[in-house]
Amino acid sequence: MASAWFATACAPARSAPLPAPVPTYASTLAAAQKRADSGDYAGADRILADFALRAPNKAEAHEISFWRALYLVDPSNRSSSPEEGIRALDIYLKTPGTVNYRPQALVLKRTAQTVQTLRQASQVTPKVIGRDTVFVNREDEIVALRDQLAKANAELERIKRRLANPGR
Repeated sequence: MASAWFATACAPARSAPLPAPVPTYASTLAAAQKRADSGDYAGADRILADFALRAPNKAEAHEISFWRALYLVDPSNRSSSPEEGIRALDIYLKTPGTVNYRPQALVLKRTAQTVQTLRQASQVTPKVIGRDTVFVNREDEIVALRDQLAKANAELERIKRRLANPGR
């Protein structure tokens, strides 16, 4: 019995595996940037969110929300929109303790709002009132006029051919 106790006491203690170390802020940003550069914005967001969850008491965890917002307003991110990015920037700006990127976040938010306004303005469709069309911008009117001119020229050519060969 003593030998069983001795064998048990001398055996290496088995413990639960140690938790994975929290990656550094710089390595997290680098990994997220690498994912974003390859077009994997969802993967970049997961990396950033994981860091914020694993190190909630670190000051850098609050700054992560800036980077998440940045990737949301990136025009290359096809799964997001300026609206989502603006909301994320608002969250960052309202979070106490976020100081590192506050000026950049303000500029980025204004830029995203401008982009949003321009996109909405460029998506205006012409209004059809009876037979007349009212165009909102000059480019649409030019395209419509060129189309009308091409149709009129095609009709004129058809009439010329018909007059040149009256017997057919």
